[in-house]
Amino acid sequence: MGGKILVTGGTGFVGSHLVDRLIEQGKSVRCLVRRSSNLKYLKDPQLEFVYGGLDEMTDWDEAFADVDTVYHIAGVTFARRAQDYFVANHQGTETIIAAAIKHRNQLKKFIHISSLAAVGPGEKDKPVDENTLPAPITPYGRSKLMGEEAAMTAANFFPVTIVRPPAVYGPRDYALYELFKSIAKGLSPSIGNYDKQISLVHVADLVDGMILAAEKDVSKGRAYFISSDEIYSYKALIEILAIIFDKRVRSFAIPRPLAYVVAAVAEIGAAVTRKPPVINRDKVTDLSQVCWGCSIERAKQELGYKQSVPITEGLRETINWYKNEGWL
Repeated sequence: MGGKILVTGGTGFVGSHLVDRLIEQGKSVRCLVRRSSNLKYLKDPQLEFVYGGLDEMTDWDEAFADVDTVYHIAGVTFARRAQDYFVANHQGTETIIAAAIKHRNQLKKFIHISSLAAVGPGEKDKPVDENTLPAPITPYGRSKLMGEEAAMTAANFFPVTIVRPPAVYGPRDYALYELFKSIAKGLSPSIGNYDKQISLVHVADLVDGMILAAEKDVSKGRAYFISSDEIYSYKALIEILAIIFDKRVRSFAIPRPLAYVVAAVAEIGAAVTRKPPVINRDKVTDLSQVCWGCSIERAKQELGYKQSVPITEGLRETINWYKNEGWL
């Protein structure tokens, strides 16, 4: 067995699935968690924990002891203020990279989990790829791009690989839960009266791609989109969900200006409750784009990655999990 694996963000949706898979493979895993973290998905007795955050208060010597591989997943995807994204996704990455450089002689690979949002949307029938010049359109996307740049500053000290997933779905996911909940009620709202194209990845496929990125020498200094083979029509996706739910779904378009008004009101409410809003103006900008699609040709050719979970099977599994958990 090799050295230990350090995972940040292990209590989250993607991180907890990665930890499960690594434990199944017999790996020795240590998770960086906060004292206040909910550990409900991290119950395996073999797991180690080090307590702290992406800041200078963490005992990084303890965190990196005997570690040769790092999966940096921790970050902020929903925030009340734009600056919160940069504190977590950029400055937090700078902090762990600085700590990793101090332990560079033992590190074999640092996998930084970014996002399609760091590159930005494509055009209709023109998905982005790793050669696309990044042009993020929201504070979240810009913070993730800055996190990538921070990670790559260490590429001369140890191997760094960037993984960029699109929208991720599967059991334990909360980000796309609102879509499933809406379809369960027979409603399918969209912003703008036009179809959209999206890439999706089941969390199990994303975990496969992340592990391949860690294991393959060719991935050093490279970035990869890990996603589905197909770029889906939003309308087609809704049709699949309607069939699984056995619901007649009523689709309706919300004019973009009205959506911004609703989002602004939600932001005001969030300022009062001090909780991230379900919808905000950045999300409206995201949801208005014609194509959130990405090509996975580089991952297929260089990593041997392939989609294993068919879309209908993955969506059905996710819905069943929501039902079993009482979410739907």
